Amino acid sequence: MANSLENILLEFDPISLKELYECRLLNRIDTKYICSIRRLPQILIQANKEFRIQATNNARVFGYESLYFDTPDLKTYFDHHRGKRIRYKIRFRKYLDTGDTFLEVKKKKNYIRTIKRRKQFDFSKSIEKEHEAFINNQILMPGIDLKPNIWTLFNRITLASNDQLERITIDTDIRFRNELNEVGLPGLAIIEVKRNKTGGISPFTQILRNTLIRPYGISKYVMGNILLTPQLKHNRFHKKITTVNKICYDT
Repeated sequence: MANSLENILLEFDPISLKELYECRLLNRIDTKYICSIRRLPQILIQANKEFRIQATNNARVFGYESLYFDTPDLKTYFDHHRGKRIRYKIRFRKYLDTGDTFLEVKKKKNYIRTIKRRKQFDFSKSIEKEHEAFINNQILMPGIDLKPNIWTLFNRITLASNDQLERITIDTDIRFRNELNEVGLPGLAIIEVKRNKTGGISPFTQILRNTLIRPYGISKYVMGNILLTPQLKHNRFHKKITTVNKICYDT
């Protein structure tokens, strides 16, 4: 990251992992935005009075690695493509700086509310019996055949509002890989505002409005599948691909 952004991040008061855990918001309202990473300094410099930043020592940007699972016919992907209102994502997520790994099940109940359940396990490239018990308890689909599909890798900045009612994640250096290929999204930032209620306009949302950045639904899992396998049916996402490419590759 550019020195200017690093310096801006150092201006935020820190929040510890223990404090951040209290702001998990596992049942929440999610709103996503995308922009060029060149716009992050302009956004973040306005946020440091009302938000704290996840920090360990002087580190304020952390690496994440996720392995997503899907059925052989890509039910998870195509549920999203069809716009199914109740859908799931299943993944192992590893926090590269601590080595902690969780199996996570994300349930999208409607267009805005997400419920995430997770349990700590050793990282695995396959779904074993102990994992099946946890997954089946969340999605009530016993016997579902899950295979490893794609990896996502990215760096994340995490902010928490001073009242801990809102959490912000900013993902950059986003990359995807499978057994055959690896691709990236240079220059793209995905911002996600996570709140436990819908009332009012949050401080960070107002900052984004002021900088003319509007909500834009995007899924890293969906985007990774399309970029790694371009022949995969994705007509519903053509416009998103064009928009993302414009941000990534326009000079």
